Amino acid sequence: MRDLLWALHSYFLSPVLTIFFIGLLVYVILGWLMVGGVVDNRNQTVRSIYGFLFSIIEPVAKPLRRIIPSFGGLDLSILVIALAIPFLRDWLLPRLIVAIPF
Repeated sequence: MRDLLWALHSYFLSPVLTIFFIGLLVYVILGWLMVGGVVDNRNQTVRSIYGFLFSIIEPVAKPLRRIIPSFGGLDLSILVIALAIPFLRDWLLPRLIVAIPF
């Protein structure tokens, strides 16, 4: 059973969390580029990419925004998510798999 959990972690959960983390980074950087005027907001491709990333990240960030207030216009919920993903992927999930008695 532990081998199944390790395989699930290695081949599914870890890659999904890594892709989500990369998407989060692209979301943040694209948002900065749009606010800074480097990338045109009227570009259909940019709006499609940003809308797709928004639809994936917002359901995770919205509950955190209720708990964590913004700090001077800075959205700290995104920072919390960015710190939580590697923690879950690299520390918590492997420790839980090892701790399960079989």
